[in-house]
Amino acid sequence: MTVPSQSEPRQSNGAIILSAVEGALESTANLVATGIMASTSLLVSSQVTLRAGLWLQPRPMPHQQAALLEHPWRLRYLNPNHLLGRIGVLDGISVADLGCGTGLFTQEMAERVGDRGHVHAIDIQAQMLAYARQRIQAAGLDHRVNFYHCGIHTLPLPDKSVDVALMSAILGELPARGLALDEVHRILKPGARLAISEELPDPAYVPPHLARRWAEQAGFRFAGLTGTPFCYTMLMFADMT
Repeated sequence: MTVPSQSEPRQSNGAIILSAVEGALESTANLVATGIMASTSLLVSSQVTLRAGLWLQPRPMPHQQAALLEHPWRLRYLNPNHLLGRIGVLDGISVADLGCGTGLFTQEMAERVGDRGHVHAIDIQAQMLAYARQRIQAAGLDHRVNFYHCGIHTLPLPDKSVDVALMSAILGELPARGLALDEVHRILKPGARLAISEELPDPAYVPPHLARRWAEQAGFRFAGLTGTPFCYTMLMFADMT
């Protein structure tokens, strides 16, 4: 047995306990950091997979997630009143809400166009259309709105009959986007406006440069861009054809 010399310091019980606690805390911190990194990696991976899947096979947002369209956090960066004011939804005009969802924008449109105007609310999902219809009826605005259960590729509207069309967070969900934009161009009056609104939290988000390119290929003319890449609204004019 080795006997420590008087020159060798002895650790007190308190120092030993403190060292053990510090070691345990360090191990816990390492485990937490590893867990956070793993969770972040999993989240990023799932987002990349989801967005890539929607890019390869576009599809509408499931109606089971309809509540997300009116989540208070979303309404902080996407205000229907502000957006519709910027794109010129005014009294007496004809407006198309393309992919109306729960009717969040449809109701504001109906209030703005007045009794002399009209709103066409279109959605491919019957459940979404039912939510929108209930909302409009509850607001007493159903005499100003027509509802259509159909896709955007075949709109049941006459040529050159609409003053303003809105596509909010739906462009990336559409297959054959060029054909859909051609159809939107068909229903718009010469010089009428198409507003394309996109938001980054949407897995089907389309960046501004792509939205503009696709719209211009369909015969639209760029008029302006507001917002940020996180949430933007692009205004396009339907030129004469």
